[in-house]
Amino acid sequence: MSEVEKQEAFLGDAAEGLDKVPSPLAAAKETKAQKVERLKRENNPWEAWSDVRRFAAEGRESVLPEWAGTYFKWWGIYTQGDGVGAVGGVGGEGKTTEYFMMRVGVPNGILTPLQLRTIADITEKYARGIGDVTTRQNIQMHWLTIESLPLVVDALEQVGLSPKGACGDVVRNVTGCPLAGTDAHEILDASPLAQKVAATLTANPEFVNLPRKFKISITGCPLWCSYPEINDIGLTGAERTVNGTRETGYIMRVGGGLSKEPHLAVKLNAFIRADQAEAVCIETARIFREADALRESRNHARLKYLFMRHGWTAESFLAELEGRLGYTFDPAPEETVPNDLYRDHTGVQPQRQPGFSSVGISVLRGRLTSQQLHAIADLAEQFGGDGSEGSPRGELRATVQQNLLLVNIPNARVNEVVERIGSRRACRFRASRWLSRSCNRSAERDGALIAHLSCKALRRGKPARLLCALQ
Repeated sequence: MSEVEKQEAFLGDAAEGLDKVPSPLAAAKETKAQKVERLKRENNPWEAWSDVRRFAAEGRESVLPEWAGTYFKWWGIYTQGDGVGAVGGVGGEGKTTEYFMMRVGVPNGILTPLQLRTIADITEKYARGIGDVTTRQNIQMHWLTIESLPLVVDALEQVGLSPKGACGDVVRNVTGCPLAGTDAHEILDASPLAQKVAATLTANPEFVNLPRKFKISITGCPLWCSYPEINDIGLTGAERTVNGTRETGYIMRVGGGLSKEPHLAVKLNAFIRADQAEAVCIETARIFREADALRESRNHARLKYLFMRHGWTAESFLAELEGRLGYTFDPAPEETVPNDLYRDHTGVQPQRQPGFSSVGISVLRGRLTSQQLHAIADLAEQFGGDGSEGSPRGELRATVQQNLLLVNIPNARVNEVVERIGSRRACRFRASRWLSRSCNRSAERDGALIAHLSCKALRRGKPARLLCALQ
């Protein structure tokens, strides 16, 4: 074979092998993060609820994979697993069943009796009679079918509730102190701000596509009962004196979170006035939204990773925030950081409104039956306020410890409320482990709902609790 023939043969063999060499595009497999980012760019689930109505009409098999795996979350919905992910699923996730879980956002945990009664009705009709108070003051329901999802959302929206934003890569439910506006010791009532920020950022198309979930806590409570230091934004009440006048505002922490790599939020050296706080939250959410480096991995996409992996500091974050806002903040005043690990408002506590008290109700693992939900709504409605003009109304508050509070109970009717809580099943007294011996009696924990009543120990003056089961 001549040299020319050898070269032609070599080139022919090479050409024949080209179809066996994978192209760079074909070889690159879409990562989980890339897939989620693509889906988020392609669709705004908040504007596509009509798809879910179609799924409900056509049945569970019609649900598209992108909805089951991603878009449902923007509506507070997860596909419900079989509960045996460790042995029955893939990657620690259980096999998906035909059922769904829905989480209902409750900003600052504040509920009216009508809203709780509506949730009770929903659980009774569609969720096997069970509702759960969550660690972000939401209420969630399991065992929902695809056919029931539109009906549930319609019922919630009629009373001013929604599951939008309770899950997904969006601003989650904004938490706060459940005693906001009633606590005699609070630095300021932060609940109007928490509800305003929630209304602004929840289901806002500007923030439909964040790198990951974004959690905000806004509180004026000196106990920090909403655990602001493990939130992406934690605003805590602060006060200072200017020219002899007391001024209240907030100190801000950013980048908190738990999961596999816990990180306490870093404190910014800034005093944030009350009229600046909403803009601060919005601009911080924009910083997060525009941090494209966080979109490369689902496991490292939270705001905390700007500090843990990308070199950000409290100083650089504050400089970026001030640059965007166009003004600088005064230095943060001194603050008292609570050292309690358990921070919840239980017991009967006098409110700052004269003649009224709150009554804390502990809920075992946060789980309540529809009958219990109805009973608590009835208590809030029947006993809240005193009926006079301008009197505070009965309300319910969910706590991050998965408990409930009744607020605005007239002091003269507190004992009656307690009796009603325990009226359906006999209960006995038991003192908590820190109580004085004068209140120490045995008790049964029979039932999921327990009313906590504080009393004065006769000798030590320490708080005690009455534990009564409500069935």
